[in-house]
Amino acid sequence: MKKFNESYGILAGVDGCSKGWCVALGFLRKATGAFTAEKILFCRDITEVFNLGAEVYAIDMPIGLPMEHKPGGRKCDRLARKLLGPRRASIFTPPPRKAFSFKSYEALSQSGIRISRQSFNILPKIKELDLYLRKCRPKSIYETHPELVFFRLHGDFLPSKHTSSGLNLRVALLVGTSLFRSLERNLNAIKGNLRLDVLDAYACLLAAKRIYEDKAQRVPENIEKDAFDLEMAIWF
Repeated sequence: MKKFNESYGILAGVDGCSKGWCVALGFLRKATGAFTAEKILFCRDITEVFNLGAEVYAIDMPIGLPMEHKPGGRKCDRLARKLLGPRRASIFTPPPRKAFSFKSYEALSQSGIRISRQSFNILPKIKELDLYLRKCRPKSIYETHPELVFFRLHGDFLPSKHTSSGLNLRVALLVGTSLFRSLERNLNAIKGNLRLDVLDAYACLLAAKRIYEDKAQRVPENIEKDAFDLEMAIWF
């Protein structure tokens, strides 16, 4: 992995949110392998995210899409669900690119493309990211999923993050890594559902660190590519 500074690395974990994109920007001290500080940023569009200049981005959004609808999604989606067991529903089937032209969920379903309403609701962000990647061909941008990151940390299945026990466990797992300096302060500064986005962005930041240090796992092991040569793999 290319590193631009001898002492520090700048890494980013990214999650889509109601404000656009939630970014956990981490400043990694290479000598210790821990972050000296993290900033939470809310960016309006994906171009603003990638203009932050991080060396590695780990983003909770599909990268690499099929052209036609495929039940169950990509190979990486199916393998991720297998790993997560009872939490498999958190891995959405991403839309095919032909879904971008549909304006309503009903019209999409009538066309024979079966994806969840939750997946349809993030369709604009999936399209925004896909168009940027196809046009700009940036490097060091990887797809991740927070639930896979938390599963790897915990070594077991977790209760839903929408319960107090599930939320508290995820915070405790991140705190327990002793990698983050600003985690609890940043979480306490955010109210409402955005706290979950910040939490997920931190999990993505941990994935970015693992990728940066060549310690990440991924599914599948043999990476597949889509019709536009974008890699279809989930790193965690």
